[in-house]
Amino acid sequence: MLTYGIITGLERLCMPVLFKEISLDLSLSTVSIGTIWGMDPLAGIFVGLPSGLLADRFGVKRSLTIICILAGIFSALRGLSINFISMAVTMFLFGLMAAMTPTIASKITVIWFERRQLGLTNALLNISWAIGSMTATMTSATILSPLLGGWRNVLFLLSVPGAIVGFLWLFTGREADKKERLVPASAQVPFREALLRVVRVKEVWIIGFIALTLWGANMGFMGYLPLYLRNVGWSTAAADGTITAYSGATTAGLIPMILLANKFDAHKFFLFVAMVVTVVNLALMPIITGIAIWPLIVGCTFVRSVASPLSNVLIFEAKGIGSTYGGTAIGLMTSLGMIGGFLAPPLGNSLERYGASMPFLFWAALAAASLPLFLFLRTRKEDKGKARFSTSS
Repeated sequence: MLTYGIITGLERLCMPVLFKEISLDLSLSTVSIGTIWGMDPLAGIFVGLPSGLLADRFGVKRSLTIICILAGIFSALRGLSINFISMAVTMFLFGLMAAMTPTIASKITVIWFERRQLGLTNALLNISWAIGSMTATMTSATILSPLLGGWRNVLFLLSVPGAIVGFLWLFTGREADKKERLVPASAQVPFREALLRVVRVKEVWIIGFIALTLWGANMGFMGYLPLYLRNVGWSTAAADGTITAYSGATTAGLIPMILLANKFDAHKFFLFVAMVVTVVNLALMPIITGIAIWPLIVGCTFVRSVASPLSNVLIFEAKGIGSTYGGTAIGLMTSLGMIGGFLAPPLGNSLERYGASMPFLFWAALAAASLPLFLFLRTRKEDKGKARFSTSS
């Protein structure tokens, strides 16, 4: 949780609230900002699948030790940027590490916990992300930047915790032994075997394409919202506060929504509801104005907070995946999701020329494109039901 919260939350989500200051300092346009924000997920396209293979092959301790230390270094390098190119390159380097973290952290849950606990443990990972992102969005632009003398020093400071966690993994982290594992050990899985097994599972591809639309919509939304609100007259604190509210609503919604999904054993249904609410949230942004934006963001985010952990759970529950190939499967899903995260921000931001609200409509349409995919997604529960029906017949 500490690893997940610092790298994917604190170090990544400090950027949207600093973009206004960065754009003024480096003379960047809105499209340039969207492109820079998209460099993070672009890196994930290349390392999402390899990170899963590495975790399945070498274990989580060694993988996360290296990732955390390098994440701290690359995060700090962003503060040395002098123009668009250097900022884009350093964002890409940081994105390589940030994209690996969710894959390996999710694999930890399936090693240490049984099926009925996967939803809750993955929700706790996302709560740690929300806490890290809330800390970043509440303090980076309004407190730390004035206190430290600008955005560069903020990035330097927030890069330190990631490196510290890397050394914690090095000196105190360990793998689960055979007695502690609640599932069979999955070490030493050959790359070829893991990859060939995973790419044949239809459900992994379907969930991956759902993640593509979800991550694309969310990355575009979070990167653009503070800029949009400042341009329509909101103060810096109020505009940045909406991202904090987004993270806070995620924290508040994760546990109750996961418990409901577990109670009714309806992971697929609740993921579908989360995607519908995502579409509604984005489609209403051009219509809702003023203070009403707050309840819209908080209410919708509370419900759709469950999307990410449920995606992980459905991956692990896919037939033939489990813990043995879980890292590789999550890696493939991450790579597909990162394609959306890379393309959606600059594409959406480029539509601002036709109206400030057009990016939201583009991301709403992107999220809506995932809804037909649920017709082809079969869960383990549905497979068992089909088998019982065939037997009784």
